[in-house]
Order: sequence, then structure tokens, then C-alpha cells
Amino acid sequence: MLNRFTHINRTLFPVFLLLFGLISPSLLAQNGGFAGASYRIGYSARGMAMSNAMSAVTSEGAFAYYNPAQAALALDTRQTDLTVGALKFDRVFQSSGIHLKLPPSAGISFNVMRAGVKDIDGRTVSGYPTGLFTVNEYQLTSNFGIRLSEKFNAGVGLKFSMADYHSELDNAFTVGVDLGALYNAGEYLNIGFSVKDLFANYSWNAQNLYNLDQARDVVNNFPTRIILGLAYQRKLFTVSADFELQSYSSETETTEFFIDNGVPSTITTSETINTSSSQVRLGGSWKAHERFTLRAGWNLPEATNMDSWALSSGFSIHLPFDVFSPSIDYAFVMEPYRISNMHVFSLRLNL
Repeated sequence: MLNRFTHINRTLFPVFLLLFGLISPSLLAQNGGFAGASYRIGYSARGMAMSNAMSAVTSEGAFAYYNPAQAALALDTRQTDLTVGALKFDRVFQSSGIHLKLPPSAGISFNVMRAGVKDIDGRTVSGYPTGLFTVNEYQLTSNFGIRLSEKFNAGVGLKFSMADYHSELDNAFTVGVDLGALYNAGEYLNIGFSVKDLFANYSWNAQNLYNLDQARDVVNNFPTRIILGLAYQRKLFTVSADFELQSYSSETETTEFFIDNGVPSTITTSETINTSSSQVRLGGSWKAHERFTLRAGWNLPEATNMDSWALSSGFSIHLPFDVFSPSIDYAFVMEPYRISNMHVFSLRLNL
């Protein structure tokens, strides 16, 4: 998650990047400390209220953000979701998306996300103000799904991501790939599987920021995410669970100083470190009334640390209008370790 940082100066700017989701040796076991963390917040109040345990859930609509195979769901309307979040520490979060059918047996969805921090207080090395600035990350996703049989869907997604962190630092761009499958194992049981953020990374070069004649590119990889989900769905309620494994790859450097014939010299060596972490998400929804649905979820973002748990809850009000069949969705989301809370609002339209 993005946090607000104050009193940032150009000398400490790399530290700011690290805290924004890039690589740090001290964060190797923390899945929030790697590139693209803001894109993993979630999508829509419905999914976030159920702790994002949505890879196998089809009772809430088509959410290809969680599993590209859901783009193949045969909906009677063009599902549209518009979302805005109210977050602490001057953070912003918005998302929107639309699902379209491609007869006879396919579908496609488009999603846009924006996350960032506004009004950051920039400072020089001496502490003099340089003005306020804002950082943003944007992601455009296109998911294509196809129904291979009555029980099995498959899908693929392309993600175009951009990070805009500083006016004197070139924006970073990357393209990632998602793969997904959805299997109906019985009348009430769905099984979902997806592999996300393949090949995605940000590449940085601080030559312009520091007015250097020489500077090397630094590559920050997105974690590769492997997700297995289950959903038990009845007419009035849904219970879901996702297990996620995140694989990280990062590079560390070690510099050794020595003296050779009275001349000081250095040797710099680099090492690639591969590690992983796992998390568990549980969610549920209950259609309490024709016009009202309740949702709740439990999230354990660090399976090795039981204190990292967080809760979520929410509801939907299904308005009594035939035109667009609108719904107003709300989610209250605890962030990991209960460090803060989010309020998320969505509008569902069926065009």
C-alpha cells in the first residue's frame, strides 16, 4: 500500500521509491514491499468487502480483475463498475471497468486503476521547501475469456502499467500477462486458478534526477502471483476462499573496500535473491433481501504472521429501477496489521 511521506529530498529520493513498493533487502518477506503494490489493493467495493477472495466467485458478476477466465461469463448486460476509495495519509484510489460479451462463447473486459499520494512536502538537503508534489500509478487491463465447455472457462489478460513518481524522473512503463481458468466442479462449487503479473517490472534510471553523466538502469520486478480459489454458491449466500503464493526476485549489491599497493579500491558484487510468501483470504455474501446484500471477509496477508490479519465488511443496495438496474456498493476495509482503514464506494450499472 502507498503511504504518505513528508520531508522528502532529492538525496533521499531512492528511499522514497523503496517505500513505494520497490525492492529493499529488509522487505524480502513482505508482499507489500515490492513493485506494483498499489495495483494489488483490490477492485470494486464488492470484491474488497469479501477480502478480495473472488477468483472463483461468479455470483457477484464478472470480475476478470481477479481471474481473466471470468471475462467469458455469459452476462445478459454490459456490466459496468465505477469505484472510488477514501483512504488516509492523502492516498487516492479509483477504478472503473466494463464487461462485454463476444458471441457465441467469449467475452472481454477492460479495467482502469489509479492509485497515488497527493500533497507530498518536498524538501532540499538543507530542509528548504521545494513545493508539494503528487505521485501516481496507472494500470489499464484488457482480459479475454472463452468458454471451452459448459463447465470450463479459460482467459488471458494484458496489463499496461505506468508509474509517475517525480517530475525529474522518467516515468516507468511495463506490460504484464495474466492467465486464468475457471471450472464448475458441481452445482454449487467453482474452482478458480490464475497466474498473474508475469513478465511485469519497472525499470529506472536516475541520470536526469541527479545530473549524472553515467547511471545504470535498476529493474524492479513485480511479484509473480499464483492463486487457487474456491467458491460455494447458493441462491441466497456465497462462501469463498483464495490461497495465494507470491514469488519475488530482487537484486542486492555488496561493496568491499580494500587497498592495493597503497591505492584504495572497491569491488561491487551483485546477487539475485528469490523468495516467496503466501496469504489466505476468506469471504462471504448473504442476500438478505431482494434489495439488500451483506458481505464480509477475513484476510491474512502474511501466512507466517498471524498478527497481520485484517477484516472487511460491506453491503449493496439494489435500487428499484429497471433502467440500468443500478446498485450502490460499500466496503469498510481494515488494512493489514490494522494500521488504517479504507472506505470504498462503487456504482454498479447494467447497460
